[in-house]
Amino acid sequence: MADFHTVCTIYDIPVGESRMFVVNESIVGMFNIGGEFFALQNECPHAGAPLAHGLIDGDKVACRIHHWRFSIRNGTYLDEDQPQCNAQSFPVRVVGEDIQVQL
Repeated sequence: MADFHTVCTIYDIPVGESRMFVVNESIVGMFNIGGEFFALQNECPHAGAPLAHGLIDGDKVACRIHHWRFSIRNGTYLDEDQPQCNAQSFPVRVVGEDIQVQL
């Protein structure tokens, strides 16, 4: 089983925003949606743009290059039923004030 890694604190990502972190040599996009934290593989499966720099709309993020939309909650590609285009999501937990992600 993969370990959880501390990424940041709950104060490092304001509500409705995202940040990019390197975790165990992987780049992860961390999102704060209404006080809940989510983690996605930061690279858009289509063109490789950083999803943490995407356009957030509620619990969705759109890649800045071609505007592909993904669920922040689970990485599902929302524009078509093409599971091979989903962004990988990672389990997140909050321990005290620390946000941890499992890779």
